This record gives sequence, structure tokens and C-alpha cells, in this order.
Amino acid sequence: MMTKVKKNDTVVVLSGRDRGKQGKVTQLFPRQGLVVVEGLNMRVKHLKTRQRERTGSRVQYAAPLPMAKVGVVCPHCGKPTRPRVQLGAEGARARVCRRCAQSL
Repeated sequence: MMTKVKKNDTVVVLSGRDRGKQGKVTQLFPRQGLVVVEGLNMRVKHLKTRQRERTGSRVQYAAPLPMAKVGVVCPHCGKPTRPRVQLGAEGARARVCRRCAQSL
């Protein structure tokens, strides 16, 4: 199955608290329809103190976003797009920008 978003794609958030911000996809969960974007949708996890191992602390991490809330940014035209799949020679599939028709 080919998803519209892939790892290392630059994406822009379309709605929510981080709307309009761009980042790079670091993790992908296709079955759940989620993506983790570097530096966006940040959450704080509070860690308890353990016996003489470490003190309590707060750790920031990027929480997953729904795939429907991000748009892939085309490297050629610089605008968010929903890539379409184009069949090439010998049945090869390629993602193509709908705006400028360049390969992603």
C-alpha cells in the first residue's frame, strides 16, 4: 500500500495548534494513520524519581499527528499538495505533485 506521506518528507500542518508550521517526518504509523513530525505537536512527559538512579524530570517529545492533518510540501514549487500516484514504465509507481507535475 502506498501512503501519501513518507519518512523524511517535509510536511506542513493544515489544522490545529501548530497550523502552518513545517517539519520533517521522523516516524510513520500507516495502520493507525499517524505521523510524527520533528519539533511539532510537542508534549511533556513527567518522570518519577527512581531509587538513587535519577531525579524526577520533564521530557519533551513529539506526539503523533493524524495523516489527514498534514500536507506534503513539494520540493519544486514549495506549496503543500496531495501527491497523486502515476504509473510509469513497467508498472513503476511514482508520487507526483498535483500543482507542478514534478516527481516528489
